[in-house]
Amino acid sequence: MYPDYHMHTNFSDGHHTHDEMVYAAEASGIYEIGFTDHISLKPIGWAMDLGRVPELIDTVNRIQHKSNSVTIRFGAEVDYIPNLVNETRGVLQSIPLDYTIGSVHFIDDWNFDTDINGYQGIDIDDFYRTYFKLVSEAAQTGMFDIIGHADLAKKFAVYPTFKLQKIYERCAQIFSDCGVVVELNTSGKNKPCAEFYPSVDFLEILHHYRVPITLGSDAHVEQNIGQYFDEAVNLLKSLGYKEIITFNQRKRIPINI
Repeated sequence: MYPDYHMHTNFSDGHHTHDEMVYAAEASGIYEIGFTDHISLKPIGWAMDLGRVPELIDTVNRIQHKSNSVTIRFGAEVDYIPNLVNETRGVLQSIPLDYTIGSVHFIDDWNFDTDINGYQGIDIDDFYRTYFKLVSEAAQTGMFDIIGHADLAKKFAVYPTFKLQKIYERCAQIFSDCGVVVELNTSGKNKPCAEFYPSVDFLEILHHYRVPITLGSDAHVEQNIGQYFDEAVNLLKSLGYKEIITFNQRKRIPINI
């Protein structure tokens, strides 16, 4: 099994402890995982209490020294909030992270990731344009090693009237220029969109622009660690990818697939 670089514990909106997630990974034969609890400077129930950051650091350090069969990386899934970039950067600088995942869950104050009622009556075309603009901005901040679920806008199977090819091209060019990695997030298979993030079409363009890829299950329960990874790796190989990226102290380590 390949490394799983996106999962949540009960420090944010996960259902299990760090120890339980490590035991589950070991039982599944996964030799490397990265913990990525939510960090958000907007008040939202699924993000961790920033007052617990010292406790989180101690917990991950303990697990890293305790685990022999599973390599533990210290990551974070971090909300890109346009008007809170400096404050977010300050929080991240206080944590000894191996990598950061930058995600867009908000448009202004609307949490479109969980508030499905917000889709009623909006211009979906404009929603998509705004979402991908924010994702591109997130890459350009330099705060993030990885862009998380890069086409999350499709989560609830609501789609624009236009083809997304040009937007994918623009994003891929920006990702390439900024040197970010994109995660193949397998949790989309369990959502109404019923496909990985990013889509096959987007992945093809990312490969064309030589944007590196990592793998993440976005597991919130131990049973979902490494979900659909065989299918994900086979897809990457079919598109021409030969490696995925892992991290140690913000440095990239490619591994062959």
